Amino acid sequence: MKRKLSAAAFSIVLMVFGFAASAGAVDGTIEINQAKVLAAGGFPYAISVSGSYRLTGNLTVPVSTNAINVSAANVTIDLNGFLITGPGSTSTIPIGINSAGQSGVTVENGAISGFGLGVQVGLFGIVRNMHTDKNGNGIFGGLNSVIEGCTANNSTQSGGSGISCDGVCVISGNTVNGNPNLGIFCVANGCVISGNTANANGTTGINCSGSGCLISGNTVFKNIIGISADDTTTGYGGNVLKNTTNVSGGTSIGNNLCSGTVC
Repeated sequence: MKRKLSAAAFSIVLMVFGFAASAGAVDGTIEINQAKVLAAGGFPYAISVSGSYRLTGNLTVPVSTNAINVSAANVTIDLNGFLITGPGSTSTIPIGINSAGQSGVTVENGAISGFGLGVQVGLFGIVRNMHTDKNGNGIFGGLNSVIEGCTANNSTQSGGSGISCDGVCVISGNTVNGNPNLGIFCVANGCVISGNTANANGTTGINCSGSGCLISGNTVFKNIIGISADDTTTGYGGNVLKNTTNVSGGTSIGNNLCSGTVC
């Protein structure tokens, strides 16, 4: 009798523990939703432990605060198809997801709108499959970041840009349209910028302000300057361009089409 009672009690403990764990995590992934954030004291939601996090609902963020602050390295935030909405901003603050100063942070699979900056990742960050439209600026990546398969359109800051990166970044397969300033901006050296579409940005479609960038296979049109490079060590090839000025600086490595003429 005692053995049966102990076994039953043990089973109940396991069930209760399993329910409690499932409320906060599934397969080790921490779930984030509006109710959980508010129950924890409100925004910004703080991630201070490395690991995997997943949205299970949309987040609506009040004025003057970030949505999510990350203070740990090696964090993955999967928006899981959901939207993080801010109050709208014409400045560079607040930030939707802010992991500045942290390495190895991945942000993926969702949408962020209405912030001064949609997503900021640090060293070795990854931003992929994100829609960061109608923020002051779209996406900023630290050194050695990868930004792929994203949209960063219609920035709301007067000098707002779509995608910016410190340097040595891979920026591929993105769409950057209708930003007041730059579509894609490599702040320093050695970016690989390929397979993007940059349309109707206020100044330049794609810019490398450092050296040694490779700009290839992009479609760049209706910008004041299509591709701009600060020195001849940046090479461009295989791009299709139709802009007020198609190319400024850099060195052609061939097979570009400039306003219908091979260049």
